[in-house]
Amino acid sequence: MKYHSLIIGLSVLALQSCTDNFYTKPGMKATFTGNTCQTAFTGNSSISTFSPGSQILLNASGSLQIDNQVLTYIDNQWKARDEFDWTDGTATTKVTAFYPVYPDLAYTKEKLYSKGGLEDVLYAKDEFPAGASIHLQFKHLFSLLTLHLDKDLQTDFQKIEVTCPAVSSVIPKSAEIILADNETHTTTITQISPAGNYSFIIPPAENITATIDIQTNGGIYTTQLTAKSFTDNQEYTYHLKTSEKTPGIATAEDWIAFSRLINHNNITEYNGKTLADFGKTVNGITTYYLLNDIDFEGVDCSKLEYVGGWANKDRIFKDVFDGRGHKISNLILKPFNGYAGLFGKTGSSSIIKNLHMELCSANIKANDNSANLGIGTIAGFNLGTIINCSVKNCLIISEQEADTGGLAGCSKQAIINCKVENTNISSKYYTGGLAGNACGVILNSFAANDTVKSTSNYSGGLIGRSFPSMTVIMANCYVHAITLPSIQRGALIGNSNQYHINNLFYPISSPNPIGNIKTTVTGASPYHFTNETKDAIYQLLNQWIDETAPTLYPDYTFTRWTDGGESLPAIFITDSQSESK
Repeated sequence: MKYHSLIIGLSVLALQSCTDNFYTKPGMKATFTGNTCQTAFTGNSSISTFSPGSQILLNASGSLQIDNQVLTYIDNQWKARDEFDWTDGTATTKVTAFYPVYPDLAYTKEKLYSKGGLEDVLYAKDEFPAGASIHLQFKHLFSLLTLHLDKDLQTDFQKIEVTCPAVSSVIPKSAEIILADNETHTTTITQISPAGNYSFIIPPAENITATIDIQTNGGIYTTQLTAKSFTDNQEYTYHLKTSEKTPGIATAEDWIAFSRLINHNNITEYNGKTLADFGKTVNGITTYYLLNDIDFEGVDCSKLEYVGGWANKDRIFKDVFDGRGHKISNLILKPFNGYAGLFGKTGSSSIIKNLHMELCSANIKANDNSANLGIGTIAGFNLGTIINCSVKNCLIISEQEADTGGLAGCSKQAIINCKVENTNISSKYYTGGLAGNACGVILNSFAANDTVKSTSNYSGGLIGRSFPSMTVIMANCYVHAITLPSIQRGALIGNSNQYHINNLFYPISSPNPIGNIKTTVTGASPYHFTNETKDAIYQLLNQWIDETAPTLYPDYTFTRWTDGGESLPAIFITDSQSESK
C-alpha cells in the first residue's frame, strides 16, 4: 500500500485556570468541597459537576496527614468514613485528589489503558492554610491532541492512529506521571467524525515524538510530531492535509477529457491530461473522483462521450466513480452505439456513488443514432451498483423502443439509497421512475413528483418491468405523486413475472401496485399522505433498516430517513441536514 506524507498546521487551545476562592473556617475538623471541572481541555468549555455518590482518592501532607483515602460526594461535601483532624494549626497542607478511583488505588499502565486509549483522569492539587475549608478545583491530568482532517483525508476514511510514549504509572500523592522506558502505545479511532476532528489523550511531557497514521481507501498517510512539549489540561489542535495534489475531475473540460481517455485504448493523453489525473488505484481497484459541481450550460460538448460502451459496446466501465456529493447539471445526453446516459454501460464490478444529476436532458428522436439498449440519466445499462445517487428536475424523452428510466435504462444488479424527483420520463418501451427494466435489487430508494409514461408499453413508478425469467427484489422504497398516463401501468412496477417485494409504499389513490397483477400484492401498502396508516412512513422505513436489513443485506450501509414535512412522506436524513445548513 502506498504511503504518503502530511502537511500539519498547529493551533493551541489552553484551559483557563479556575478562579474560585476558598474560604477559611476555624475548627479542628477538615471539610472538603468543590465538585466542578471543565468538560473539555479548553477554557471555553462547559462546566460539569460530580454527581452525588462520586468518589475521589485523597492524599494530604503537612497540617493534614491523609494517605490514599477514598472520599464520597454527599450533601455538597466530600466525606470519608471518619473525619480528618488538623494536626497543626499554623502550618499549611498540600492536598492532591484523583478521579476516578481505581479499585486497588493503583494508577498503573494496565488500568490507565484498559479501554484502549489513555483514560481521562481528573485531579486537583493545591496548598491550603491550616483550618481552611479545602475547596478542590479539578482539571485534566493529561493533554488532549485533536487532529482535524481536511476533506481529502475524510474521503473513504478507515482509521486514524496516534503512537506516543506510554504512561507507566501515576503517583497519586504527588500527581507525578511516570513514562515507560522506551515503550510506546498506539491509540486507534475507526469511527468517522462528521466534523473531521479526532481527539486523543496523551501524556504531558517535554520533547515528545508522536507518530500519526491515517488509513483511507486511497492509501496510508503518515507524519510525525517531533520534539513537541505538551502541558497538562491543554488541548493542541493540528490541521492535517495531504502534501500531494488530489486527483479528480474539476471542470467540464476535465469530464470531456475523462470520457475520451477511458473509452479509447489509443488515447493516453487528452489536452494535457491522463487518466492518472482523475483517479487513483489502490489494491487493484481504480476510483475516479468528482471534485466540484460541474455545470455544462454553454459548454461545447461536441467531443463529449458517455463513459463506457462508446467506442465499443463491450468496452464497459468497470471501475469506481465517486461523485463525493457533487452535482452535474445542464448536461444534454446524446445517443450512440445503443446507449444514452452519463455512463453508457457499466460492468458487474463497477460502483457509481455519491453523484447527483440536475436539470439534465435527453430528447431522442426516432431517426437519431440508436439508443435502443437503454436510456438513463446516470447509466444507459447498469450491470453494477448505483448507490447514494439522485436525479432531479430532468427530462428524458425517447421516440425509440428503448428501456428508459430516471436513473438507469436497464439495471441488472443494484440501486441503493437513490431518488428521482420532479423528472419527466417518456419512451416507446418499458419506462420507470428509477429504471425502465430491472432485475437484481432496488433498495431504500424513492421516486416522487415524476411523470412516467410509455407510449406503447408498461410504465411503473419505480420500474417499468422486471427482466423475463429474472427476479427483481425491491424493498424499503416508496413512490409519491407519480403521474402515470400509460394504460399499462403500475404504481410500483409496470409489468413483472418474477418479483419479490417487501416494505414498499404507494399512494392509496394510485393504480394497482403492479400493472399486470389484479389481486392483493403482499409486501406493498397503500397510504394516505396526511394519514399514512398506523405509523409515519419514515418510521417504517427506518424499522426495516434496523430489523431486516442487517440479516438480509449486511454488506450495505443504508441511509436513514426522517419526516418529509408537507411535501413528501419521507426524505433521507442527509438531505434534511443539507437543507438546514
